[in-house]
Amino acid sequence: MLPIRRRLVSGLLVAGLLSAVSVAQVPGNYEPMDPIPAEVELPDPCDNPTTRRWGPDDQIGNLNYLTPERVAENLALIRHGVIYELGHILEPGQMGFAAFLDFKSNLGVWPGRDASNAIFNNEETLGMSRFNPDRAGVMNFELGTQLDGFNHVTQEGITYNCFDTRDPANHYYPEGDVGELPQGNPGDDYVFRGHRRMGIENVRTIVARAILIDVGQLLREGEMAAGRDPELFPPSSYEFTPEELEQALVRQGLTIDDIEPGDALMIRTGWSARFWTGNPDDPRDERVRYLNRGRNEFAPGGPGIDWRAIQWTINRSPVLVGGDTKTIENSDPADPDREVLVERPGHVSWLNSGIYMLEDMDLEELAADCEAERAASIASTGRPPSAEESCYISTLVVQTIPIRGSGGSTVAPTVFR
Repeated sequence: MLPIRRRLVSGLLVAGLLSAVSVAQVPGNYEPMDPIPAEVELPDPCDNPTTRRWGPDDQIGNLNYLTPERVAENLALIRHGVIYELGHILEPGQMGFAAFLDFKSNLGVWPGRDASNAIFNNEETLGMSRFNPDRAGVMNFELGTQLDGFNHVTQEGITYNCFDTRDPANHYYPEGDVGELPQGNPGDDYVFRGHRRMGIENVRTIVARAILIDVGQLLREGEMAAGRDPELFPPSSYEFTPEELEQALVRQGLTIDDIEPGDALMIRTGWSARFWTGNPDDPRDERVRYLNRGRNEFAPGGPGIDWRAIQWTINRSPVLVGGDTKTIENSDPADPDREVLVERPGHVSWLNSGIYMLEDMDLEELAADCEAERAASIASTGRPPSAEESCYISTLVVQTIPIRGSGGSTVAPTVFR
C-alpha cells in the first residue's frame, strides 16, 4: 500500500451540492441499483480488482475484455450505417493545460520536382508564436479530444500494476542529471522520451460496445419543470451523482444490468451543448469558455461526476469512461474552501485501475438522435426502446497514435450505429 491519503469523504460532496440548482426528481419507483457509500477508497495501483483479474504483467487493463469474439459482437451492433464523429476539431489556439496548438503550413518550392512538377506542402508545429510566445515548438499528445493512458496521472509516481514512472530505469533514451529521482526531482536538464511500460502504443484501436448516459437531458428537464432556463445547465461547479446516472439510465429504458464489463461509458452532462459542439442543428464555438469553467479567461475546469459516481463507473468494469467535459470528473468544486483530499480523484482512480479516460467528446448529435428515437418510441409504444433496439447502445471505435511510451494520445472517436 502506498503512503498516500486514500479515503475520499464523499459526504462532503453530497452536502455541498449546488443549492441553487435542483437535483433531478427521483421517480416514485426508483431505488438505487448500486448503492455507493458516502466514503470510498482510492484504488491501490499495485493491488485492485483489475490487476488481480489480468495479472502482474498486464499493460492494457480492461482492454483485455475486447477479445476478437467480443470485437465481432460489438461490430455486429451496427445496423443503420450511421456515423457520429465525437471529436472536436483541432485548430490553432486550441488550449491544453500546458500549451496551445499552433502550426505553420509550408508551401513547397515552385515549380516542383521531376516531370510532374510535384510540390510537397507540409505543416510543422510552431513555437515562439502567437499562441505559444514563451515556448519552443510544441506538439502535445494530449490535446483536444484525447485518450488518457495509465502513465498520465499516478499515485506518487506509481500507476497501474505497480509501474514506477519516476524510476530512471523505466525511461526511454534519458539525458541529463537524474537528480533525486525516483523520490525527488530531476535536474533541469533531464530529458527522457517515454516510459518503458504502460505506453499508449499498447492500445492501438478500441472497438467497444458503448453506453451513452444522457444525464444532462434528464436534469435539463428538471430545470425546465422548475421554471429555470435549461440552457444554463449545468453550471461549472455541478457534481453529478451515481443516483442521477442511474435515473438517466431508467429514463432511457435501461438498467445497470444492460452494462457489460468491457463496455465504454459515455456520460453526457450537457456542458459541450452550452459552449462547444459541431452539432449541425445547434452549433456552438465558445471553446475558451468550454475549457475554462464558462469564463473567457484561463481557468481550466468545469462540471463532472462526483467521487461516488467515479466509484459507480469503476464498479461497471468499463474499458473506458468518457464525457463531454474537460476532465469527466468535477474540476470546479462548488465550495472553494472545501478541503481537497485528493487532486483529480477520477484520473487517479480510473487510470490506476486499468480504465482509460476519453475526454472532451462532442456527444450532441448522437444524443439528439437518441432523444428523438426515444420520444418516437414512447409516442408509439408507451415506453423507450428496449436495449436491443436502443440508440443509447452503439459501437465506439477509438484509434490512438501509437507513440511509444506516451501517457496519452489525441484521438478522433467515432460511433457507428
